[in-house]
Amino acid sequence: MIRAIAIDDEPKAISIIRHHTASISDLKLIDTFTNPEKALHFLNTNAVDLIFLDINMPKLSGMNLLNQLEVEPLVIITSAYSQFALESYSFKTVDYLLKPFELERFEKAVSKVKERLATNSVSTSLFLKDGYQSVRVNTSEIQYIKSDGNYLDVYLNDRKISPRMTFSEILKLLPDNFMRVHNSYVVNLSKVDKLSTDTISISEKTIPVSTSKRELLSNKLNLKNISHGL
Repeated sequence: MIRAIAIDDEPKAISIIRHHTASISDLKLIDTFTNPEKALHFLNTNAVDLIFLDINMPKLSGMNLLNQLEVEPLVIITSAYSQFALESYSFKTVDYLLKPFELERFEKAVSKVKERLATNSVSTSLFLKDGYQSVRVNTSEIQYIKSDGNYLDVYLNDRKISPRMTFSEILKLLPDNFMRVHNSYVVNLSKVDKLSTDTISISEKTIPVSTSKRELLSNKLNLKNISHGL
């Protein structure tokens, strides 16, 4: 089941998305927002697979909202303006729907999301710069990543490499089972061995979890509550 939310300052646009979503059995619209600031708070504390997102909104534009996300879901842009299309694809934008759009076009966009999610669920590989060479890394081998100044320390099952890049850059390359749990750490959720009130353990390494990340981490690990430990 794809968990989605819709963000649009026009109630009529929200109503259309809700109507179209009801026609797709494996797509669930778990919430809708006409206030993008409230949507941002929700996204930073809840696990979501997909956002239907308007661009031109007061106070907080769609692009600015995406820039502030700590965990970036897939995105389908729903806009009356075509000029933002190129910029939107710097995020995890799967499709760009120009208003007004019919059910058939909506269904095609959601099909692309399903394909992307299926691809992300499969172990992938990527090249990371380590010194003067680029090394192919299977994402399933990555246990966790720690920030180290202008570099990242990527801890694999049997070694460590240190590419010069940011968390934002590497998260765009990683599948959805990776999450930033602290300002200094990104973890592979499938490698988590133990969980307590404010830490997790991976291969006997204790990693801190920020208070603001606990609820989202709990949702991603399908736990009811981690705020009181296990």
